[in-house]
Amino acid sequence: MSQKKRKQARTSPKASGSPRPGTSQGARQAPRSGSASASRVGSAGRGSGRLQPDYPYQPMFTMPASEPMPGVDYALVMRSPAPGGAMRAITGLALVAAGYLLITQILLYLGAWLSWLARGQHGSMQDGYAAVAGYQVPEGIVIVNLALAAAIIVVLVIARWCNGRQPGWLVSVRPGMRWGFLACAVVVGLVVLNGIYLLAPARAALHWNPPSNAWLLMVLVVVTSPLQAAGEEFLFRGYLQQALGALTGRSWVALIVSALVFAAMHGSQNLPLFIDRFGFGLIAGGMVLATGGLEASIAAHAANNVSSFGYAIAGGTLARTRQISASNWATTGSNVVGYLVTGVAMVAVARLLRLRRVTPDTPS
Repeated sequence: MSQKKRKQARTSPKASGSPRPGTSQGARQAPRSGSASASRVGSAGRGSGRLQPDYPYQPMFTMPASEPMPGVDYALVMRSPAPGGAMRAITGLALVAAGYLLITQILLYLGAWLSWLARGQHGSMQDGYAAVAGYQVPEGIVIVNLALAAAIIVVLVIARWCNGRQPGWLVSVRPGMRWGFLACAVVVGLVVLNGIYLLAPARAALHWNPPSNAWLLMVLVVVTSPLQAAGEEFLFRGYLQQALGALTGRSWVALIVSALVFAAMHGSQNLPLFIDRFGFGLIAGGMVLATGGLEASIAAHAANNVSSFGYAIAGGTLARTRQISASNWATTGSNVVGYLVTGVAMVAVARLLRLRRVTPDTPS
């Protein structure tokens, strides 16, 4: 090759690495992994020619916390376009189910064992467990409610390390707890649910037959029942609804399935009582989607439980109310109306407070 040709080869764009005409040097550099500017023809765009964001695969249990997609409702907060999102949702659901059952049973048996020892080991350990689980002893209220409240820890840990979401995103789309709205919702729940109960023609006659330790029982219910209610809401309306949303991409599927699981998890029950609980699950899940967080459902659940057990304590029927397994259609109808009115009222309060119901357009 002549000296002139060798000089031309050294200065040609291909040999020197210079950008092609019309392409800047910065555009030729490979985009950083996971950046918003990175793009490729993804699986969703194959055949359409549309460029899709390049979301790198994140290893399970070591993935860093990430922001949800912008402008999505609560049920889709855990959904991610990154590869492996569906598998993380399935794995998370399995871990939550196993963790919830394991932790609650350990705490229940530990609490029952301590109660049995403290009471002089009368009868068998199985008798002691039945007394605790059935609220036949005052400490049963605390043991059962705190065991169920432990679900909060289970779902927050798994949401963070399996699904890559900080705890605040499991509470609301702000993210985090909106305490002012929670306080308003508690007041609304107590007023509406009790007002409808007292005015309903289908309600049972109120009886006044409190036990001698009624004040103690009421204090324990007021202090611990809201924690139990929060535990179930974080589990069913929180993690379960978000994981199902991540898996299916459909908020309405997540709403219905989570309500069915919630009702079924209450154990043996006749059809009217199942529909009562399924109706509550649907309305509570609807409140979560309409308000963008768990505050309304936690407040409604806590108000319902505190009120129900409060009337039971006043009438001396706490243990029987705890073990209820049957209802009738008139009571179910009245209760569902109460849940619905409560839900509408809480959504109205959320609108007055101008609460966000979808994730921000920019990272928080």
